[in-house]
Amino acid sequence: MHRGYQRILCVLLLLSSTAAFAAGDYIWEERFRKALPQAEQGDAKAQYAIGHMYEVGRGTNRDLGKAFIWYSKAAQQGDVKAYYKLGMAYLEGKGVKRDYQKAYRWLKKASDKGYVRAHHALGEMFERGLGLDADLTRAKYWYQLALKGGYGNAAADLQRISELARRREAKLAQLQQEARKAAKAVKVQKQRQKKAAPPPPPKKILSTKQRVLLGGWKKGKRPVEFLPSAITQCKVLEPRLECLSEPQRRSVGIADIEYLTKAIVFAFRDDGQFKVSYRNKVTAVTVTDEGAVANGAKVPVKIGWQNAEHKLVCHVEDDHHVTCSKNKLRTLKLQR
Repeated sequence: MHRGYQRILCVLLLLSSTAAFAAGDYIWEERFRKALPQAEQGDAKAQYAIGHMYEVGRGTNRDLGKAFIWYSKAAQQGDVKAYYKLGMAYLEGKGVKRDYQKAYRWLKKASDKGYVRAHHALGEMFERGLGLDADLTRAKYWYQLALKGGYGNAAADLQRISELARRREAKLAQLQQEARKAAKAVKVQKQRQKKAAPPPPPKKILSTKQRVLLGGWKKGKRPVEFLPSAITQCKVLEPRLECLSEPQRRSVGIADIEYLTKAIVFAFRDDGQFKVSYRNKVTAVTVTDEGAVANGAKVPVKIGWQNAEHKLVCHVEDDHHVTCSKNKLRTLKLQR
């Protein structure tokens, strides 16, 4: 009797849960039905609500393109949350082509109205260098503004970039000390050379490896992931360097991926040449086009270390410029 009672109780709970889900769907569908005519008549709050329901797929089928359209209508009437939604759509490429410049403009517009989530998003753009020069000072400013406005998640971001800035300052101090020692050694050598005849050819102040370790390397405005840069830290493991980047994001068609890069920098020569070998590790895959997946399309990237190994032959031209040949097919111009 006791087991029979338990079975009956389980069935009743299952039926009640199913009924609750169905009721929830009905409520959302009713909200959508009532809000749509109001949105079509120009009500900004209703337009935002319709956009949200299309974005999350509640009350109607999920459609990021339609969500973007309704958010745009609400934004045209000054809806601050719609400003933010448009900025994030451009930032993440959801419902519209990714465009960091437009993302910044809409997020800044929402931020100017005091929207704290926009403050946080701007901090992330400056921290990661998304369409902007990576700038931890400006990232810290926006995270502090978000935290002051009540966005608690910004506390962890502030702690992270403070630690990152501390490590970079320590590394820079170390490199500067090494450079000063090298310059002092050259000065002493030159003084000795004055007493000798004929003097030998002048030596370079910094070796090829030291020039690479000056860091801050960029391709255009974006930090590179395979040399010391704003997003990549390197360890000196003689005779090579081992470098690991921070998590990065990019789109691969129907999905966005998060990944990091591990690089080996080796074969340093006195004439400025060195070599790089690196691979990418995908840590997260987020499908952005569920419709394509439903129609049989496959995400071209899997989580884990990727098979492709990228090889570069590089040459230090001076303390601020490096040229690399990638896989013997492309030429990369880097600067710091």
